[in-house]
Amino acid sequence: MAQNPVTGTLKTPNQHNVFNCVLNEAQYTLMFPPQVGHIETFGLVTDQADWEAKRSDPNFQAPGMQPGIGELRRFERKVFVSGKLVMPDGVEIRHWGFEDENGVKTRPSSPIRVMAGDLVQVTLSSAKNRHTIHHHGLEPDMDNDGVGHTSFEVLGNYTYQWRPHVANAGTFFYHCHVNTTLHVQMGLFGALVIDPYEPEPHPDGKKPFEDAPWRYKPEFERFWVPYAIDPRWHTLHHLAGFCLEDAGLNRFEPKYFLLGKHPQHPDGSPILGDAEQPVALTMPVGETAYIRLIESTYHPVRVDLGALGASTMVVEADGRGLRDGISLTGLGLDHAPQPLGWDDWQPGNPRKEIGPAERYGLIVQPTTPGVYPVEFAFHHWISGEKLGFARTQVTVV
Repeated sequence: MAQNPVTGTLKTPNQHNVFNCVLNEAQYTLMFPPQVGHIETFGLVTDQADWEAKRSDPNFQAPGMQPGIGELRRFERKVFVSGKLVMPDGVEIRHWGFEDENGVKTRPSSPIRVMAGDLVQVTLSSAKNRHTIHHHGLEPDMDNDGVGHTSFEVLGNYTYQWRPHVANAGTFFYHCHVNTTLHVQMGLFGALVIDPYEPEPHPDGKKPFEDAPWRYKPEFERFWVPYAIDPRWHTLHHLAGFCLEDAGLNRFEPKYFLLGKHPQHPDGSPILGDAEQPVALTMPVGETAYIRLIESTYHPVRVDLGALGASTMVVEADGRGLRDGISLTGLGLDHAPQPLGWDDWQPGNPRKEIGPAERYGLIVQPTTPGVYPVEFAFHHWISGEKLGFARTQVTVV
């Protein structure tokens, strides 16, 4: 078989390692899927008028989807590698991310938020290195799923086009699916929220999914994204491990623990967040809050709500509302919502454990004023050792 040499530079804190990769044709095809610079999206809708003419077409429909709904929603995401986070000890950690259409560069990357029934177009621009966008938990066609090894990797730009079903309302996330383990740790991910189809805003706020009996106001919604940083990983080449060399990606040894972009201070003070990315929550008695948990690190995280757990229900898991039966149609709407009280979820375990890439939706309806501490404890996936923590709080007035 033909040989395909690939060379690159792996940087470690103390030295430069040059790896020379010589793979046979089968290995090369496996490790390096086709790359596209500029490729047309099959069936790309050109504008809102074009979409209105097509949105009731059977080719754009799926069972259970009512005709004539949804808008054309466009987003841009451009890979950047210049991000920097300063830890409480003064150490600067570089990170990557997806710059949005407004020029915002943050970590996690800016959320993508759409409504069930919309046609979503996400244009990825990928400069000099290959990347993709995978819309995690959704099932578009193969080319628009963003998994490089089953389609292609983007070197240039590509517009992903997909349409969320009305049964898909919930919490998802998007991320790069090239050298996924490293690229997600580096920051190439962001929240993806699909709101239920409601053409007009409701005065009582949003629902978490199609037939949910609860509503919450946007100011009482929070994204809690546990994240941990292994500084060594943030010195690696973007293709570390691709040439079958041991890059150490099976050893995740985090030193810093965060919620979103906000690191935990060693003194244990709660993470409050900021205007761009709020974390702590203040809400009145009698209001309803919605918390979206997105576990974005590689060790299990135990969530301790303390006394707040008595006022909290788990209503959504991995982009689907919890229900009182299994839907054979896959739509779920033929079974009623079935919330689980926080204390009844994972019975006997007051510190509920969530794993990498899991997402949960929590309804919080406190009846007693007070300050309620919340802790996320990061535990080693083999030994169970507690490695660190991140804390925030909910204040009820």
